[in-house]
Amino acid sequence: MEHNTKADYIAKKSAWKAVTLFRILFAWLVIPLIIMIADIIKLKHQTIEFYDNYIIQKSGVIAKSERKSAFMGIVSVSVNQSIRGRIFNYGDISVDAVGKWDINTRGIANPESLKRYLNTRMVTTSGYRNSTIFVA
Repeated sequence: MEHNTKADYIAKKSAWKAVTLFRILFAWLVIPLIIMIADIIKLKHQTIEFYDNYIIQKSGVIAKSERKSAFMGIVSVSVNQSIRGRIFNYGDISVDAVGKWDINTRGIANPESLKRYLNTRMVTTSGYRNSTIFVA
């Protein structure tokens, strides 16, 4: 599926999410190392493209998938980061949206940037989007 317009914002997954203490401690074992490398490759090929009225979630290296969802409005946004996430700048974004939010926003690289973008899409009590950016 080809899209002629440029995305307003593109969120990428962080490969640091695949690197765990267990996998590092047992890296001398071949299987955890292969799994970690496969996870890194998989995460590097996942993006979420935000357009004015829709969102496209893309994933896959060999077998590719793409899902398009309506982008109505955001009620609230929060960022959850572990200590490792703060060090390597990745985290989970929790979104309360108009309708159902079924976009996977776990393990997002640079989550504060995505939060700032989503705050611009926030719905006010009058039903219109904010024109200012709120940073918590």
